[in-house]
Parts: sequence; C-alpha cells; structure tokens
Amino acid sequence: MSTPDQPDQNPQQPGATPSGPPAYGAPEPGQPQQPPQAPQHGAPQAPQYGAPQAPQYNAPQQGSPYSAPGQGEDPGKTMGIVGLVLSFLGCLSIVGLILSIVAYNKSKKAGYKNGVALAGIIVGAVVLVISIIVAIVVGTASFALIEKCNELGPGTHYENGVEYTCG
Repeated sequence: MSTPDQPDQNPQQPGATPSGPPAYGAPEPGQPQQPPQAPQHGAPQAPQYGAPQAPQYNAPQQGSPYSAPGQGEDPGKTMGIVGLVLSFLGCLSIVGLILSIVAYNKSKKAGYKNGVALAGIIVGAVVLVISIIVAIVVGTASFALIEKCNELGPGTHYENGVEYTCG
C-alpha cells in the first residue's frame, strides 16, 4: 500500500475492479477511454483501422479446372453437340460442319477447348467429301444410263450381260 506522502504506484483506472483486472468492456490500463458507441442496426459498419479482415481470395478463372460447376459455361458447347450430330447426316453435313466451326471459334474466344466441336469439324469434313464423291459417281452413272437408254429406246434390253430397263 502507499503512505500519505507517496503517490499510489498502481492507481485504479476507471472501470477497474478493486481486485485488479479491468471490468469487461473497460479500456486496458494506459489506453485512452473512448465514449461508448450506440449499435447501428441494419447498416454494416466499416472496419476499424487495424481490425482483422477476412482474407481475400481470387475467384478461379473461367475454364480453369478449379472453377465451380455452373460458374461459366462454354458458350459453344451446345452448338458443338448439334454440329457433331448434323455432321453424321450426309445431306446436312455441310450445316454440321459450319455449326461446329462457329462453336469451336466461340469456345476458343471464351478460353475453352471444345473437343466436341472439333470432332464435328472433322466428321463433317469427311462426310461432306464422301457425299460429294458419291454424288459424282451416282450422277455419272445416271448420266451414262440416260445416254444408254437414249441409244436403245424404251423397254428392257440386255447388253454384255447387263439388263437395262428404259422407260
């Protein structure tokens, strides 16, 4: 304890309990006392200087293997599937080829790799080439048959073991 001549070495701070540690909510010894603030309901409070803040995370980029599902769809995915399906159909392979090219370019601009659209481009090109070759062969054969029927006239004819029916 102290004598009347000596000042107290441990004066009590406002809000301190007689036993020693400060009461809950009272400022620490040596800290300036601040007036109490009324709580603000409904409005978020700005963080105080020096207050801990939540860590900031960068969102994964579109198309990265770590992005969450539905966070950014490939814009050419559906068109690539439609293009691939149409590429298998002989008469519509040109439409499938064009749709697949457009889908592939859309996906590429968005940063995606669209394997379905690439498959549609390959299949569409192959089927288109085969369709053109078949059309040429069938057209040539039809033209030859028409010429032969013009020579032979109407009816059924046999020539070199081949039967020609002309109408």
